[in-house]
Amino acid sequence: MSMNRRERLLTVLRGGMADRIPWNCYAWLVPQNEASRRLQEKGLSLMGTRRIFREVVSGASIREETTLEGGETIYHTVIETPVGTLTQRAIREKGYGSLWIREYFIKGVQDYPAVEYLFRHTLCEPDYAPWIEADREMGEAGIVVGEIMPVPIMTLMVNWMGVEGLAEGIYEHTAEFEALLDALTGLYMQQMQIAAESPAEIIWFGDNVTGTIISPRLFERYLAPTYARALEVLRPAGKIPIAHYDGSNRPLVKCLARTALPVIEAFTPPPGGDLSVVEAKAAWPDKVVWVNFPAGMFLEEEEVIFNYTLGLLEESAPGGRLVMGCTEDFPFEHFEKTFTAIGRALATYEGREW
Repeated sequence: MSMNRRERLLTVLRGGMADRIPWNCYAWLVPQNEASRRLQEKGLSLMGTRRIFREVVSGASIREETTLEGGETIYHTVIETPVGTLTQRAIREKGYGSLWIREYFIKGVQDYPAVEYLFRHTLCEPDYAPWIEADREMGEAGIVVGEIMPVPIMTLMVNWMGVEGLAEGIYEHTAEFEALLDALTGLYMQQMQIAAESPAEIIWFGDNVTGTIISPRLFERYLAPTYARALEVLRPAGKIPIAHYDGSNRPLVKCLARTALPVIEAFTPPPGGDLSVVEAKAAWPDKVVWVNFPAGMFLEEEEVIFNYTLGLLEESAPGGRLVMGCTEDFPFEHFEKTFTAIGRALATYEGREW
């Protein structure tokens, strides 16, 4: 039976075998042009995201303003709490529209009390309307995932303290750091309950974990127990979490195998990553591997991309449990060439006409 793009992707994420290998790209990365429309007609699906909660803060004030410095827009955020004031400076990058932080809220252990106060005085409430509208607009073109915060240790690192601050907290201020992490985990579990009760079937764990920063020891201490708690809430509700792991996965291959995460998303094979899809599927027989096409390959000639993709499929596609995706920024001028080559390779592997 022929499936549409949405059905194809959902079938594989649910653990089934689709009529074809799902082919996907983050919706906000796809240019709005004729080439994009043509490729979507040939099977390219989209993934959109919408946050499914909102935060309500009590006992603290948050003020935001922008300034222009050296031709750059700088976003300033000031959080005032009864136990301290926090400040952040950031710029906004063009691809995802996310903030690149120049100065973190947490500049040292002296800022922990104010951040912990903020976390313990924040309540998460359901906010499903944006997801419902986005899912309606997406229709058969793909899926819209329900977005929650990344796993707490990664949220602290990315949004609050940076890599150096994280290391300092873990190794020099362990008790205070773990109290901070406990407060944030409370918010995380609120979001899990919201996700479990939401209309979204696919829940995006945008964790961005990499083995170059999170060692197996840290994973087992700070991530594995949190994932276990989260999945105890989500899985009985029929939700499918997809965990974003686009970094170094080889150090964490055994750690991930021991989790019940059903989908490893944004998995980047060589030459961008350090673990092949074949190795990952062998190590994770119960998981779907959602491949991120390596960004460096976009710069190659079309036939090089075609041959790379066909080789990847011949190695990795048998047995299913595979999504061919693109989950990171790429140069728009290489979009048509690269996605045409990927589409041709998929058709060739599956014995279809392109």
